[in-house]
Amino acid sequence: MLKKLTFSIVVIITVILVVLVGSDSQTISDNLFSESSAYVPPDKIVMIWDYIGIQDDSQIPQKRIAHVGLDVIAPTWFAIEGENGYVSSLADEGYVKRAHKSETEVWAVFENRSDTMLTYGVLSNSNARGKAVNAVTDYAILYGIDGINVDFEAMSGQTLCFFYEMITELYEKLKPHGICLSIDISYPTDYDLSLLEKNADYIVLMAYDQHHANSTEIGPVAAIDWVKEAIEFTLEYVPPDKVILGIPFYTRIWVESSENGTFITSESDGMKSAYERFSMLSTVWFREDQTEQIYAEYEGEGKLFKVWLEDEHSLSLKLDTINDYELAGLSAWRRGLELPEIWELINAYFK
Repeated sequence: MLKKLTFSIVVIITVILVVLVGSDSQTISDNLFSESSAYVPPDKIVMIWDYIGIQDDSQIPQKRIAHVGLDVIAPTWFAIEGENGYVSSLADEGYVKRAHKSETEVWAVFENRSDTMLTYGVLSNSNARGKAVNAVTDYAILYGIDGINVDFEAMSGQTLCFFYEMITELYEKLKPHGICLSIDISYPTDYDLSLLEKNADYIVLMAYDQHHANSTEIGPVAAIDWVKEAIEFTLEYVPPDKVILGIPFYTRIWVESSENGTFITSESDGMKSAYERFSMLSTVWFREDQTEQIYAEYEGEGKLFKVWLEDEHSLSLKLDTINDYELAGLSAWRRGLELPEIWELINAYFK
C-alpha cells in the first residue's frame, strides 16, 4: 500500500515519523497496521550485502541490480548514532523500487558500527532501546523494505542480555507487517543462539574472518574445514532452514619480512582486486590441499606478500555445504569485491 502513495503523502508521513521517533508517542508501526502478514521465504536465498557509505551511494548506477538470480540485497542503511536511541538512515526509495522491479527483496542492515560503549548505553536504557526499535520499524514500513538484517558487533558481555531484549522487541514489531528479521553472527560466538533463533526468521552465519586483522598467525579468511566446523556448531542450536551461510568476497594480504619471515601486517582486499594484483606480478598460483584454496606469494621492497584466495573449486565446496547441511541459502560480503564469474557458479547451483 505504501509503495503506491503519492510523493506529497510520503513527505507528510516522513515529517510525522521524525516527530514520533523522537518522542514517547505511539508510532506508525503501532497505529497504521493491525492485520498480521507472515513473511514468505524463497526456496533458497541468494543474498549479498551492499555497502552504502553516504546517501548518494544508493543512487549511483553501479548500485542497480545486475545479478540474475539474486533474491536479497542488504544495503547498510541504518545505525544507532546517539545514546537517546537516535537511528541514522541512508534509505533510498528509488533503490527499493529498482530492487523490487528486479524481483529482489531489500533487507536493510541495522548496525552498531562496532561501538561497544554506545551500544551498551542505548540497549541498557529501555526508553532509548524502544525508540531505536520503533525508528527501524517505521523506516522499514515507510520505504517498503522487506526485511531488517541486524549486524551488531563488538558488544561487551554485559550488553548481551539487553541485545536479546532488543531482538525480541524488534521481532514483535516487524512480524505483524510481514517484515523479515535476520541476525548476523560470527564464529565463534558468545550469543545464546537458541534464544536468538526463536525471535528471528534467519540467523546469518558470517563464516569468515578465520584469520583477521588481529590474528597472531597468518592464513585464509575461510578454509573449508573451519567453515564446516562453524556450520555444525550453529546447527546444534538453530534449525538448518533458518541458517544462511555467509561467504567472503574478500581476502587478506599478509606481509612478512623477507629476511626472517616475521609477520609485519595485513590488509583486506577484494577477491577481484587481489587476484589481479598478484597475477599482474607474474605470480604462480597453486592449490593448497589443507584449505582447498589457491595460494600465491611475491617479494618486493624487502617484504614477502602472501594471499589465500577463493576460486571456482573452493567456492563450490562452500556451496556444497549449503545443500549438504540443508541450509536456507547464502549471503556474501560484499557487493563489488567479487570476480564476475562467481555469479555464474552461484546461479548454476541454485537457479
